[in-house]
Amino acid sequence: MQDMQGVQPEQPVPNPRRTQLEQSEQRTEAAQEMEDSELGRRLQMLRGMQWVFGANGDPYARLLCGMEDDPSPFHDAIRALGELHRSRTGAWVTADPGLGGRILADRRLGARRLVAGAGETDGLEQYVLPGHQAFLRLEREEAERLREVAAPVLGAAAVDAWRPLIDEVCAGLAKGLPDTFDLVEEYAGLVPVEVLARIWGVPEEDRARFGRDCRALAPALDSLLCPQQLALSKDMASALEDLRLLFDGLDVTPRLAGPVDGDGTAVAMLTVLLCTEPVTTAIGNTVLELLPGQWPVPCTGRVAAGQVAGQALQRAVPYRIATRFAREDLELAGREVKSGDEVVVLAGAIGRNGPSAAAPPAPSGPAAPPAPSVFGAAAFENALAEPLVRAVTGAALHALAERAPRLTAAGPVVRRRRSPVVGGLHRAPVAAA
Repeated sequence: MQDMQGVQPEQPVPNPRRTQLEQSEQRTEAAQEMEDSELGRRLQMLRGMQWVFGANGDPYARLLCGMEDDPSPFHDAIRALGELHRSRTGAWVTADPGLGGRILADRRLGARRLVAGAGETDGLEQYVLPGHQAFLRLEREEAERLREVAAPVLGAAAVDAWRPLIDEVCAGLAKGLPDTFDLVEEYAGLVPVEVLARIWGVPEEDRARFGRDCRALAPALDSLLCPQQLALSKDMASALEDLRLLFDGLDVTPRLAGPVDGDGTAVAMLTVLLCTEPVTTAIGNTVLELLPGQWPVPCTGRVAAGQVAGQALQRAVPYRIATRFAREDLELAGREVKSGDEVVVLAGAIGRNGPSAAAPPAPSGPAAPPAPSVFGAAAFENALAEPLVRAVTGAALHALAERAPRLTAAGPVVRRRRSPVVGGLHRAPVAAA
């Protein structure tokens, strides 16, 4: 028998390529951890600044924190500071309808901040969603161009042609509702996602993925002004990239009017960001305002429901806080505004000039006049999606009125925190019978 003492076991032969890959993965993971740590630090710092300013009596900073269900006390406090005042955040702020309308129409004020010697930068969102400015900080000229490009799919005439599809989606979702359900999660939040999936031709096998991305991007509009939690910020960045890949693969460009490279994906992604959460919130707010005494009377006809939707969207505009940045030195309301200064219009406060305890009035009927709003043609942020938002909201209200004419509240309403721009809903339990 051969003596095996002292014989060394066979050593594996190193694989240089595998070693390099493992080292690369380790470096990538370490770099990602450093990026996450830095992002978390910046988000906490910005959030802390808003809290400190707010705690020291700045109503606009408190508004940005997005922690109260009813922001109207802060609107009252801002009005009391005059037509235009400077917040400790550095922004000039107004809740005045006339001045707000002039600011939004003024071409000397742009959507992106200018920093001397450094070109353009976009403030908070550069820490939250890389590339976000390409979709939610459009300058007026680019927004107007994309609106024309998108007209064959999203213009008023095109949306009229989509109405049978929209009605079918809303009726189908309403019909499938149980007797007790969550208004947000099981209806209002599903309607815009399903409509957009059908309009853009998202394949059935990608519908679940599309829905997850839409849900992950719910805080996107709010994240422009209010730092979100790190996990949500990372989820939004991933969802944004996944949506880009999805829409790139669908190639919706041939359906648009004279687009340039990339317009198809940009327009499709904009509809997700500008429709999903605003429609969800508009449906939920309208139903909750009408309960218990007025539901479903104002929404029992298609035309009436559409008018109610229009009134609701004017009272609770998708952009409750609109920001502009001065392109040059200028004077507003007797104040000297310097180039680069941020100017804020509190569109959510427009038309709510009564006592802070007074809730916005529920629609009294289809003939009720619309509430005053500065968000007309001058509000280029939501112009591209406005016809679709109105149509989907109206159709959803009508379908729900037919399915659940005896709808009642079934539990406490919970609103999303850190949602100063949209005022998003998180939960609203209701009963259909």
